[in-house]
Amino acid sequence: MVKLEEIKYLENQLIYNRRFLHSHPEVGFDVEKTHDFVKDYLTKLNIQVFSHVGKNSLIGVINNNDGPIIGLRADMDALPMNEGNSDLSYCSQNSGAMHACGHDAHTAILLSTADYLVNHKDKWQGTIKLIFQEAEEGPDPGGAYGVVKSGLVDDVDVFFGLHCAPQYPLGKIAIKANEAMASADTIQIKLIGKGAHAAYPHLGIDPIMMQAELIMSIQTITSRIIDPTDNCVITIAQVHSGTTHNIIPETAFLEGTVRTFSKEVRNKVKIAIEDSIKAITSKYHGDYEFKYIFGYDALINQPKPTQYLVDTVKSVLGDNALIDILKPSMGAEDFSKYINHKTGAFAWLGTNSSVDTAYGLHHPLFNIDESALLYGTTLMINLVINNHNLKEILK
Repeated sequence: MVKLEEIKYLENQLIYNRRFLHSHPEVGFDVEKTHDFVKDYLTKLNIQVFSHVGKNSLIGVINNNDGPIIGLRADMDALPMNEGNSDLSYCSQNSGAMHACGHDAHTAILLSTADYLVNHKDKWQGTIKLIFQEAEEGPDPGGAYGVVKSGLVDDVDVFFGLHCAPQYPLGKIAIKANEAMASADTIQIKLIGKGAHAAYPHLGIDPIMMQAELIMSIQTITSRIIDPTDNCVITIAQVHSGTTHNIIPETAFLEGTVRTFSKEVRNKVKIAIEDSIKAITSKYHGDYEFKYIFGYDALINQPKPTQYLVDTVKSVLGDNALIDILKPSMGAEDFSKYINHKTGAFAWLGTNSSVDTAYGLHHPLFNIDESALLYGTTLMINLVINNHNLKEILK
């Protein structure tokens, strides 16, 4: 086991890399400069690199004799938003882009994890696949899709991921066994009516009336059709129709998201939404176009990898460092792609130590206590160092 104090020498490197990445954020699949920064860093460590996986993801491979093949994932993309921390010396230099979800920290942690592991091969055996992933924040299908599709992680035995969490205190690692994060699907609905003068509504077919009734109808799906013990959220987040005060428009548009944890509920919601659309458009003699876009799958932490993750946190950081999450999140993560491909587990890294580091993910003032970087790196290193235990667990 490697204690936090033993990797203290990596702290300056961690902070430098995180701040460099924070000040140079890139969004979605367009993370070319971030890709090149990571590639150069790994190359200097003499780590084999598979570049431009998918579009701009990378996989670094460290081979060290026989043993488990472990995939460690860090996402690299930022969010399409402006940063509010203009007083920071490392504030975003790219207008319309900000690392408001901590992916800069995730990348810095995995780079330093790679540094330690490649220089301490006497402490572990096996193969590590360092996954630096684009487009976790989308657009669909997300960066994990391209990584898995590449075939480069087909031989991985187990995947682990870590995410910054300002809702938890510095020094804590939070883990939710089993159902951890929801699937995230998109619904797009076009309601087709018949345009008319607003003074003569009887001569038209009003798509806004259909739109209003449909929104209310959809909201009853979770309360009256889905079992109340099944977690399910349906949110209509975009509503567009009309051009002026005295014209009944031809069409109305709605877009929203569906969050669930099971395939059965997911499919039931899809059918129920279209049933509502059919009923309402038929009532008004209108028509419709409906798209249900299956997005990220639910992230279900698997029992054996989750227990290994829990045991590693306790042994390295102490029993008090572990937070057992009781309720799943309705947020989504494409790390689910890796778990579904083989097996794995995902954890949350506490980053909050003050008012300045308490802002939530995706907030323009989001920031972390950079001491968290050492905690995250310690955990990732020990997931590899203790892998003789992992081999037994995965049998």
